[in-house]
Amino acid sequence: MKLSDYVIDFLARQGVTHVFGMSGGAAVHLFDSASRHPRLTYFCSQHEQSAAISADGYARTTGRMGVAITTSGPGATNLLTGTCCSYFDSVPTLMITGQVATHRLRGDRPVRQMGFQETDVLSIFRSVTKHAAQVSDSRQIRRHLEEAFYWANEGRPGSVLIDLPDDLQRAEVDPATLEGFVPPAADRSDSLDAQLDALTELVAQARRPALVLGGGFSTPRLGNVVDEMINQLGFPVLLTWAALDLMPADHPLRIGPFGVYGPRLGNFVIQNADLLVCLGTRLSQNVTGGLLHTFAREARIVMVDAARGELDKFDGRGIDIGLRIESRLDTFVPAWLERLGSTQRPPTDEWCQRIERWKAVLPDDRPPSSPAGAGHVDAYDVIARLSQVLPEGEQIFVDTGGNLTWTCNGLQPKRGQRLMSAWNNTPMGYALPAAIGAAVTGGTAGITCIIGDGGLMICLAELATLVHHKLPIRVLVFNNHGHGIQKQTLETWLNGHYVGVDGPSGLAFPPISPVARATGLEVVEIAATADIDAGLRQVYATRGPVLCNIEINPSQKLYPVLKFGASLEDQLPALDPAVIEREMIVPPFKRDTTSSSGTPGV
Repeated sequence: MKLSDYVIDFLARQGVTHVFGMSGGAAVHLFDSASRHPRLTYFCSQHEQSAAISADGYARTTGRMGVAITTSGPGATNLLTGTCCSYFDSVPTLMITGQVATHRLRGDRPVRQMGFQETDVLSIFRSVTKHAAQVSDSRQIRRHLEEAFYWANEGRPGSVLIDLPDDLQRAEVDPATLEGFVPPAADRSDSLDAQLDALTELVAQARRPALVLGGGFSTPRLGNVVDEMINQLGFPVLLTWAALDLMPADHPLRIGPFGVYGPRLGNFVIQNADLLVCLGTRLSQNVTGGLLHTFAREARIVMVDAARGELDKFDGRGIDIGLRIESRLDTFVPAWLERLGSTQRPPTDEWCQRIERWKAVLPDDRPPSSPAGAGHVDAYDVIARLSQVLPEGEQIFVDTGGNLTWTCNGLQPKRGQRLMSAWNNTPMGYALPAAIGAAVTGGTAGITCIIGDGGLMICLAELATLVHHKLPIRVLVFNNHGHGIQKQTLETWLNGHYVGVDGPSGLAFPPISPVARATGLEVVEIAATADIDAGLRQVYATRGPVLCNIEINPSQKLYPVLKFGASLEDQLPALDPAVIEREMIVPPFKRDTTSSSGTPGV
């Protein structure tokens, strides 16, 4: 059979139902094979970046390998941003790049190119993939594919790449004679039992414990065992943004998010805890703040991660990880559950009472609703009402910047809803192509895409994709006519000298509603507080595709926020120092007021 037929059939046998991409001269055989396979569908994006991101969204929602296929040169390099999203968020995706024929490869010659549109993609992608290989012998194709699938899912999952020259794509292969891949021997560790003993002892000694859950619980999803662990442990639960959909908003143990842009409640719990058990989170600086030595400074910190480097990265930098457990969560959580039945629970009544007090006395820093006639609405008003109308089981993709911050801090998730974003790479223009990747499977779950006007400009052409395929996606555009989070950064550090953040400072924005209508989309407008409820009801009465242009206050801030030089309990807008002194159990950190450079919290 033709090698490209073998590749596509291999993907289908692994459970892949859709591949994403754009055709091109060095990928025509792969797309031809995809078009002919009875159990696999090819899906055309408007841009290769969108193809990689759609593969990422497909993988997050289905649990299957996400696959993108492109031609060589610019087609391959355009995959880079989406590949980074998968790599940094531990999402298993496979990028297959066409390449010039083997006899046209540059090799070791001292030239920049031999073949037309030849690019050394392996050198470019190796730092953001778990495995990257170029096929040089058609007889090795099975081994390359099996090895790519293995590394994408082994340990901490992530992206992989296969570069496939054009002449090999059309070569004939005999599947019965192809060599397979033999995985390396598993490194069996007997240390988990001893580490669970140490964890059990720490739990028994704690008086102000908290459980911190991160995005690792989505790669892969673990299901009911997470609920069992939370309920048996009985600790207050803090969630990174990537884990917000693990618990419904009404769960009695749910504290919610924390961090640089997180609510004050979560930050006060983190900063006053005496034990943090951190599962599936790498504790990025978006949650710790920039001054690492101020983070949870009187807490014993337990961290569970599949990557040893993540456990060791804070050494000498200010955070002391007292107990480090190198394990995948699907191994650790069931093992811990077996222990929890006999684990002595610490007395936490006083701690829980203090948390209830903080719920009452700490401000939420939300602005008042926009007045009638203002021509815009408050973002938190939109999110509050959206929480009421979002159906159970909805898959919600959020972009970055203000729309992500307002959504993560304000959304009240229901059980069964999924909230997804490119949490660690956070490119503008992620949410729409990722939602497309989730929608193509034709599942019954509804899909919402929340994106800013700036992010939409990055992937504007994909509106045509929505219409062409009649995808059931509701696109909510938080239109504040600029890059709001950057405007706030410039106000914080450069006295509001705007450069490249809105129309007057250099950005160009077309009117979104007429552009959307020109692609054939149904459009709903929300520009007044009194119109929010009716507008959202209209959107969610439509299966999609539909776009809702929501006029957000262009001056709306992302509060609360941490400025560099302060610790998590001391966000802006600044609290009265006497309030911080009164409410903190741990002695407050004295803010550095001399810093004059940096970005919020970092």
